[in-house]
This record gives sequence, structure tokens and C-alpha cells, in this order.
Amino acid sequence: MWSPKVKTIDALERGLVTLKTLQEMQAASLHELHLRTGIPKATLLRILLTLERQGLIWQRLADGLFRPSYTLHERARRIDRVDHLIECAAPELEQLQSSILWPSDLAVRRGTTMALCESNRTHSYFVVNRDKLGYEINMLRSAIGRAYLAYCPGDEREEILAALRANPRAGDELAGNRRYVAQMLRDTRRAGYGVRDRHFGGSYDKSRAAYNDGLSAIAVPIMLPDGTVAGCINIVWIERLFKTEEMAAKHLKRLVDASRKIAVKIAGS
Repeated sequence: MWSPKVKTIDALERGLVTLKTLQEMQAASLHELHLRTGIPKATLLRILLTLERQGLIWQRLADGLFRPSYTLHERARRIDRVDHLIECAAPELEQLQSSILWPSDLAVRRGTTMALCESNRTHSYFVVNRDKLGYEINMLRSAIGRAYLAYCPGDEREEILAALRANPRAGDELAGNRRYVAQMLRDTRRAGYGVRDRHFGGSYDKSRAAYNDGLSAIAVPIMLPDGTVAGCINIVWIERLFKTEEMAAKHLKRLVDASRKIAVKIAGS
């Protein structure tokens, strides 16, 4: 949780409380807002006037009730789903890192790759290499990509695999090996988490012999109620210190719990 050592702005906080309350109630009188928020009516009037001038609320003529602006709803709809996912995931990733010390990443599908969109590596007790946000992660060879492929809906999986097979990019050639792909999917579902391919060293295209970041990972999907995968989260560690099975036995439950909490937040917002 972000907790800088500065004071909050009381007036701004009251304004945000008023706006949030009005969004929850959808329509309310001055008296109803006063009862719900506990803010004095004189203060509420100044807040409401300010919000109205900013185009965030309006007052209905027929009954005088204050309502959130349609444009405010439209702005909310335009919030990127990835931003929403990150907002829901960040506190859980922070809590996860506090409990296990090893770092974690959040990645989402971007075409035929996974894209890094959040990480707690900068806060980790253990120092590991830090990839930039937006970094492309191999779908078939990384733990996080394999977790996505194994648990996303079947039609989406086939679409991804077909695109990978048509892609001449080095690093995607395994998509053409249907036996390999089928076995990887079975192994991932059986274990309940994704792991790195043994020839994968962290580079999208290069083999482990050519590039090795010295890390290992396990990853799980963030499953939504409709059966889709919002993204995947992992645990990353220095490979020489622990075997994959050891890390899974010790930390998989916490990783799965974090993914479920993120999914609940997304579904409830």
C-alpha cells in the first residue's frame, strides 16, 4: 500500500467522498447526501457546485436531485481494462511479496505474446533482473505464457496457436510441434501452474545456451467468472537456489490465493 509521509487534503477528500456517494446512490437530495456522508450541508453545497461546474454531476429539474454526469460514466467506461487489472492486482502483489519475499510479475496477453504490465521486483527483498513494463514474454516457453495458454478458452487458444504457427519469428517455432504443445498443456493443467521450458532462459528468441537470466518461475492465471483469463501472475526466483517443485510446494497456495483475490476484485468492480 502506498503510504507517503504527507498529510491528505481534507477538502479534496470530502469532495471525493461526495462524488463516490452520489455514484453509489445515482440520485440524491442535499439532505440525503448529508445523512449518508455526515458532511455539513453548507460544505456539501460548495462541493456540489464545484462538481457541477466541472461537469461531473448535474441537478435534475423535476425533483432537484443531484445525479452523476453521463460523461463521468463514459470516462469510467473508457478506463483501459489493463489499468483496471493493474489497480486490482497491485495491492495483492505487494502482499504476496511481503509474505514470500521473492518477486512477482503481472502479464496480459497482447496478440501472440504476453506483455509485462506490473511487477513488484523493485520492492523485492531479493535482487533479480528487472524487465521494463511492456516487455514481450514468449507465450510457449515462459511460465506465464504457458499458464495463459493452458487455462484460456479453447477457441482463444486455437486462435493464438494458429497465429503462432503462421509466425516466422524465431522463438515461436515450437507452435508447429503439436505433440509438444499438447503435452505442455497437459503438464500445466496437471500441475496447476505454468513453468518455464527447460531450454528457455528469459529471451524471447534466443535459446538458453545463448541467453540465460539465471531465473526460474511458476505462474497461474487470473480466472474470471466467465471463464476468460484476465492475465497471469508469477513468482520468480534465482534458479540455482530452489527447484521448481520446492517453490511450488512452499508458495503455490499463496500465489493462487493472490490470483483469486484479484479476480474477485475485478468481478466486483
